[in-house]
Amino acid sequence: MSETTIYMDTATAEETASALEKIWWLMLIDGIVSLLIGFLVLSWKHQTLYVLAYFLGAWLCLIGVVQLVSGFAAIKLRWPQALMGIVTLGAGIATLVWPHITLYVIALILGWTLLLWGIIDIVGAFLSREVPHWWLGIVKGVVLMALGVWTVRHQSQALTVLITLFGISCVFWGVLELIAAFFARHARKSITHASTA
Repeated sequence: MSETTIYMDTATAEETASALEKIWWLMLIDGIVSLLIGFLVLSWKHQTLYVLAYFLGAWLCLIGVVQLVSGFAAIKLRWPQALMGIVTLGAGIATLVWPHITLYVIALILGWTLLLWGIIDIVGAFLSREVPHWWLGIVKGVVLMALGVWTVRHQSQALTVLITLFGISCVFWGVLELIAAFFARHARKSITHASTA
C-alpha cells in the first residue's frame, strides 16, 4: 500500500515539475513586471494615487456609456439602465474633474469597511467559541477596527500607507516569482536529486 502511495506521489511530482518547466518564463516575466510596478509605486506614491483616481474615473465613464447604450437598446427595463448609465457616467466625470475628492471618498469607504469587518470578526469569534483559538478572531477584529478608525480619521495618510503597502507587496511578490522561476526552470532535476537522496 505504501509503495503505491509513493509511486503516485512521484508521478504527480513529475507531472507538476514538467508543467512548471513549461511555464517558468511566465513566472520570470511576472516577477520582473511586479518588481517594476512595485518600485514605480514606491518612487511616486502621491502620483500613483492620482493615477488610480483617473483610472477609476475613466472606467466609470466607460461603464456609464455602456449602461446608457444598453438602456436605450433594452426591450424591458429601459429607464433603470439608462438612469444607472447617467449616474455612473456622472460619477466618472466627477472623478476625472475632482480626483482629490474621489481619493477622500475611497479612503472613507476603506475605513468604514475595515471597521465593519472588524465588528463582524469579533461577533463571529464570540459565536464560535467552540473552535480552537477562537480568540484570534477577536484580536483580528480589534486590529481591523483600529485600522478602520485610523483610516476614517486620517484619510490622506491612510491612502499613502495603502499605496506603500501595495508597492512593498509588489516587490515582495516579484522577488518570490523570480525565485520560483529559477526553481521551476529545473524542477525535474530537483525531483531527481530529491528522489535519489
